[in-house]
Amino acid sequence: MKKLNFLVALFVCVISQAQLISGTVLSKDDNQPIPYAKIGILNSNFGTQANENGKFQIQLESFSTDKELIVAVAGYKQFRSSVEDFVKQNLHNIYLYEKVTNIQEVVIAPKNYKDKNLGVNSKSKSVMFTPNMEKGNSVVEETAVEFNSNKKLKINKININFSRFESTTPIKVRYTVYDEKDGKPNNLVLDKDIIATIDKDNLDAYSFSVDVSNERIWLQGKFFVGIQFIGQSSGKVALSGALFRSGYYRSFYGNWEKIGMAAPAINIDVKVQK
Repeated sequence: MKKLNFLVALFVCVISQAQLISGTVLSKDDNQPIPYAKIGILNSNFGTQANENGKFQIQLESFSTDKELIVAVAGYKQFRSSVEDFVKQNLHNIYLYEKVTNIQEVVIAPKNYKDKNLGVNSKSKSVMFTPNMEKGNSVVEETAVEFNSNKKLKINKININFSRFESTTPIKVRYTVYDEKDGKPNNLVLDKDIIATIDKDNLDAYSFSVDVSNERIWLQGKFFVGIQFIGQSSGKVALSGALFRSGYYRSFYGNWEKIGMAAPAINIDVKVQK
């Protein structure tokens, strides 16, 4: 009987291990790993995030085989596969193809453009957005703010205001920019993944700015700028927020939800047509 119990336990262990899929997210063009890519189920709050070397592990046994696995990284074409097809692969590496873009830089004539700051500038200590960084890659949350400009503009800087930053180690933040569909964020419009490393020493009065002036981010109409905290941290970090503004939130590739009562302190410095 003991031998039988041992065989049953071993069988269960093998099955459990078989359900845990490991792989690497790679660029098809140069076979280099793509760090911190999100791997998840479309329209679901379930997924995982690759580490700095592009490696990931994910369990898919609880999903029906016709569900879609998706990976979306700025500057690359989306990867999509049914769960069934993905599980059947001998190797579970995910290859992303670079997008080919032929955007010409617009020469800005100073007399035709003006500097402006748009978005949420709150530095409130009482309204806070706190990410679940203690859960690491098992919970990947993203928050965004809506912008609307009837004139063409170029984003030069993306700024975020912290209400709290008590971390002894640096944290990483991914910046995202989306176009709009049905009043919510839709497709990524960036030509490359933008990730910044933030520590207390490079904050200016609890604010942090990333210079994106060389990324040629030209927009008009409605769009969204968002951020996602990357990796695990035991530090106490929170974004400031503003009441009576609307923000948007999702986890992994779940549906975007509107936050009706407050918005995170995300704002942008732009050059906009006069």
